Amino acid sequence: MAQIKDSTSSIFTQTIKGIVTVKSSGLALAGVTVKLTSADQVRATSTNTNGSFHLTRVPVGRQILEISYTGFQTVVVSDVLVTTGKETEVNIELEPQSKQLKEVVVNATAGKRPLNSMSMASGRSFSPEETNRYAGGFFDPARMAQSFAGVVAGGDNNEIVVRGNSPKSLQWRLEGIEIINPNHFSNEGAAGGSISMINSTVLGTSDFYTGALPAEYNNATSGVFDLKFRKGNTDKREYSFSIGILGLGMTLEGPFKKGGSASYLISYRYSSLGLLQNAGLLGSLNGVPKYQDLSYNFVFPTKSAGTFSVFGIGGLNNLNITAKRDYTQWNERKDASDISNKNGAASTGFKHVYIANSKLYFSNIISYNKEHSTGLTDTLTRDYQSGLKQNEHYDNTAIRYAGTLNYKPNNTNSIRAGVNVGFLSYNLYDLEYKKEVNRLQEILNQTGNAETFDAFAENKHDFNNGLTLNTGIHANYFNLSKSWSLEPRIGLNYQLPADQQLSFAAGSYSRLESLSYYFAKNTNTAGVVNSELEPTKSAQVVLGYEKLFSGLLKFKSEVYYQYLYNVPVSSDPANNFSLLNVLDNTNIGSADYTALVNKGTGKNYGVELSLEKSLSKGYYFIFTTSVFDSKFKALNGQEFNTAFDSRFVGNIVAGKEWAVSKDKKNLFGLNGKLIYAGGRKYSPINLSESLRLDEQVIDQSKINTLTADPYIRMDFSASYRINNKKVAHYLLLDIQNIMNRKNNIGLFYNPSKRIIEKQEWLGIIPALTYRIEF
Repeated sequence: MAQIKDSTSSIFTQTIKGIVTVKSSGLALAGVTVKLTSADQVRATSTNTNGSFHLTRVPVGRQILEISYTGFQTVVVSDVLVTTGKETEVNIELEPQSKQLKEVVVNATAGKRPLNSMSMASGRSFSPEETNRYAGGFFDPARMAQSFAGVVAGGDNNEIVVRGNSPKSLQWRLEGIEIINPNHFSNEGAAGGSISMINSTVLGTSDFYTGALPAEYNNATSGVFDLKFRKGNTDKREYSFSIGILGLGMTLEGPFKKGGSASYLISYRYSSLGLLQNAGLLGSLNGVPKYQDLSYNFVFPTKSAGTFSVFGIGGLNNLNITAKRDYTQWNERKDASDISNKNGAASTGFKHVYIANSKLYFSNIISYNKEHSTGLTDTLTRDYQSGLKQNEHYDNTAIRYAGTLNYKPNNTNSIRAGVNVGFLSYNLYDLEYKKEVNRLQEILNQTGNAETFDAFAENKHDFNNGLTLNTGIHANYFNLSKSWSLEPRIGLNYQLPADQQLSFAAGSYSRLESLSYYFAKNTNTAGVVNSELEPTKSAQVVLGYEKLFSGLLKFKSEVYYQYLYNVPVSSDPANNFSLLNVLDNTNIGSADYTALVNKGTGKNYGVELSLEKSLSKGYYFIFTTSVFDSKFKALNGQEFNTAFDSRFVGNIVAGKEWAVSKDKKNLFGLNGKLIYAGGRKYSPINLSESLRLDEQVIDQSKINTLTADPYIRMDFSASYRINNKKVAHYLLLDIQNIMNRKNNIGLFYNPSKRIIEKQEWLGIIPALTYRIEF
C-alpha cells in the first residue's frame, strides 16, 4: 500500500512488511505474531501461509518490532527505520527454543549474530543502514568495517588489515559464492580500492568475519565479507535517485507484474566528475577519475520448483593523465609521462534454492567472474618524443560452482555439506623498462587455465543445555601445484546465565595467491619461476566472551592466535621477501624479485575488546581496541615484523539523531569516528643501490625495523532525512579525515628527485550526497 497521511492527524505513515522463516531450514512460518511495540498503541499482525506479514499505517521514524511464535525464541528488532519514500522490509529468521533453557528473547539489533548459524566465533552481521550511518563510511561496507574490533584501516582508501594479515587476504562473497574484488581503482591481486562498486541501497543484512571460519568457507585465511542482496519490492514499484561527489545514481525495484511474486532490483551509478568532463565543464583538467557500476538482483519464486535468482555486480573505471607539452613545468618524472589505466570487473550468478521439507533444503549457484585491466605508460623527451616505459594487461576469468545441502535430521543436529569448483583462465602480460639491463623486459607473459576443487561437511549439535558444538572438515585441491589440503574445523558456543556467552573456534585454512605471482619472471631469468606454488595456509584458534547488558549494550572480547605456513617467500636466503608483506602484485617488477618457494611462516596473535551500544533512544556508540603482534620468517629463518604490525588500534564511533520539524517526522543526525592506530612497519632504504638501479631497494637485513608515525584520523558526518507525502529526501555530508591530517606510512625512494621522502596519504576527503526516494 502506498504511503498515506493519517486521516485523524498530521502523522505520515508507511508499511512495514517482511517474511519470517526458520533459520535452520529457510521454511516459511505461518501464524507468527509480529507486534509494533513502539507506537502509542501496540499493534500486531500475523504471518500468512507464505510466512509474510504487512503492518500498515506505521508512523515514520524509528520503530520497534517484536516477533514471537510458540516453541521459538522471541526476536526484537529495535532500530527499524520507516520513511515515506519506500516501504520498509524486515525479514526475520527464528531459532527453536531450547528445551532446557528458560524462554529467551533475542534482540537482533544488539546481538548482531551472524546470519550463518554455523558460525561460532569471530563473526557479526551488519545492516545496510549501518553502512550509511557510520562517519567516513561513504556507503562502503569495507570503510564501515574499519570500526570493528580486529580491523585496522589500511589507509585513506578502503583496504583493511584484519588481525595483522595483509589486506589482499580479504575475501568477498555474494549470495554464497566468491566474487571479484568489488572496488574501483584497485591493483592486480588487491582486495580493496579507492571507491566501492557496491551500492548499499541493494544490500540486505550481511555478515563480516575476522577469522576462525566454519567448514563451508574456502580460499580464505583472513577476513570475509559474506554479502547478501535484498529482494526488490514485490507489491509496488519504487525509485531512488541520488547525486553527489561520488556519483549520479539510480535504484529501481518492483514486481515484474502486478500481483506476482517475482521482483527486480537494479542500481546504477556514474562518476560525477566523469559526467562533468564529458559535458566539457571541466575544461582541460587532467587526470579525472571516471567510473561506473551496476548491481542487480532478479528473484523468481515458484510454487513447487523453489526460488531462482540472477544476481550480479560490475564496474568500469579509467584514469588518463596526459603530460604537459612544456618541460619547464615538469617537476617529477611522472610529470613527463602519458599514463592510461583502465579496469573492468564483474561477477554474475544464477542461484537456485529448493526447500524440500522442514528437514531438507539445498542451493546451487553458478557464477561467471571477469577481471580485466590495462596499463600503458609512455615517457617523453624534451622534444616530446614518447618512449614506452610499461605496457601491461591482466585478464582473469573464473567460472565457479557452489552446491550446498542442508539437512536437519532432528531438533539437535544440523548437517551441511557441499562442493565448490573453480575453473580459472588467465592471460597475464607485463613489459617494463628495467634500468639494470637498460631495456624493456618482459616480466610476465602467460596464458592458460587452472582448476580448484573444494568439498566440505559439518554438523552442528545442540546439547540442549546451552552448549552448541560445530565440527567440520574441508578439503581442497589445486591442480597447478597438484596439492591437497585437508582442513579440520571446530566451533563451540556455551550460553551462560545473565545473557553471557563463551565461544571457541579453531581450524586450518588455505588461500591462493594472485596468479601473477605464479608466473612472474625475475630480471635474470627468462623462464617462469613459480608455477608450482601451493596455496598459503593458516591454522587459527579463537577464544571469546560476550555479555549483553540492558539498554542494547554489548561487551565482547576475543583472544586469537594464527600460525601461517606454506607462505611463498624468496628462494634466496639473503632476500627476506614474503607475500605476507605485500598489498598486491606490484612487487613482481622490482629488481630484487626472485623465484618463490612455499617455505615461509608467520604468526598473528592478539586480544580484542569492544563495547557497543546499538542505536536506540536516538543514539549509539562503539568503543573497540585491539592489541596484537604480527611476525614472519623468510627462508633464512630470521623473524621480522610484518609490514602490518601496527601493534595497537583504537576506535571510537558515535552518533545521535533527533526527530525534528513540527510533527517530528524528519530526522537530523550527527556522527563521528576517531581512529588511532600504531604506525606501519617499513624497512630502511639502501640508497646507493636505489640510485644505481633507479628504483627503491631496501636493506634486506633490517626488514620492517622502522615504524611510521601513528595513523590518526577523525571522520564526521551530518545527515538530514525529510519525509513528505509519498516522497522522502536524504541529504548527507560525509567527511573523511576532517582535520586534514596527512598520515604517512614511512619513507620511500623518489627516483625523480633521487632522494628519500615521506610517503603520505591524501588528507581530507569530503562527500556530499542528495537522494530522493518515491
